[in-house]
Amino acid sequence: MNSSSDTVSDLRLVAFKRIMEGYLLCIVCICGLLGNALTCVILSSRFMRTSITNIYIFALSCASSCVLIGFLLTHGIRSTFQAENFYLYIFTKVFPIHVTCLLIQIYLTATVAVDRFILICLPFRGRKWRSPKRAVFVVICVTLFCILYCVPFWFEYELSITNNETTISVSNFGSNKLFRLLMRKYLYFIFVFLIPLTIILICKISIIYKLYAIRKRKRLLGTSMKRNRSSNAINFLLLSIVFIFLLTQLPYFVFNVLYSWLGPSIMANLLARQYLSINNLLSVVNASSTFILYAFFDRKFRQVGQYFLFCRPLPANFDAHTGTRKIKSSVMLPNSRSINSPHRFREHVKRNNLDLTKEKLISINHTPPIVQEEKYN
Repeated sequence: MNSSSDTVSDLRLVAFKRIMEGYLLCIVCICGLLGNALTCVILSSRFMRTSITNIYIFALSCASSCVLIGFLLTHGIRSTFQAENFYLYIFTKVFPIHVTCLLIQIYLTATVAVDRFILICLPFRGRKWRSPKRAVFVVICVTLFCILYCVPFWFEYELSITNNETTISVSNFGSNKLFRLLMRKYLYFIFVFLIPLTIILICKISIIYKLYAIRKRKRLLGTSMKRNRSSNAINFLLLSIVFIFLLTQLPYFVFNVLYSWLGPSIMANLLARQYLSINNLLSVVNASSTFILYAFFDRKFRQVGQYFLFCRPLPANFDAHTGTRKIKSSVMLPNSRSINSPHRFREHVKRNNLDLTKEKLISINHTPPIVQEEKYN
């Protein structure tokens, strides 16, 4: 009875994983890789790379692409084509890189949240901390920290041959009690779960509270919000990235915490392995969402994307550095020197082809200089 039930459970698990980690995961991975590639191309262009936020999003898109490639190699191909030999060959090489890229993705998401927190909640104090050079430096530091943290995972698994059958097993280093206690339990809970999630939640709550306070103040003052439409779009974009990260990664974190405390015995449960497959798909969705969110919220990103994809020319008044539309006035206001001198003012009027009658010119010439300053200033 037990052997037959185990066989049925294995068949159900294989069929479930073929759908979740096979077809669905591969489709999302391919779409996500294309979207992240377009995001990197657009953000690295001369139209977009001047923004500090875009530097962090560019790095996040690169890390997300590496995460998608790792999922595609270790889960997608294996579950879709039953390629066990290919999986055995690449697992020990891809797994440490995949874990490192996942950690980089987590901390870059936290970095994006901190950057937006500084910009919105500490606009004057944080000016010295926000510059392109500092952004690149922060990205490099985050990457180096994640690489150093994940060095022990290169020695966790190994290939073993028993009865002419090659299997993946935990190495002597990986089965060491100190490694399991530190890397898989306490350090994981602190550096992978507690610190980044705490930073993201604090920044997200603070940003939402600050934006709500600003909006409420503007309503009381009756101030128009049209000028801040672009800034609000970027705020909603980054908040959406953080929200989707929390929505898709929190179940994965919970599973890893349970795995670190209960050990590998949790994988004997069919529901736990199905839950892990769903979490893998959610992680892929998170790594693929940047392009969709950017295209939905950022108008400038859409315009530059159409410029690259469909060779559509940018608007004539599109500024390459700031992305704003310049309003060209046909009439130049006179400066103070023109106001104080009636002769210069008449010459200025003639140069701009103003339709002024003789009576208006006479009235302006006889107006005292103080009145003129009040009129034109």
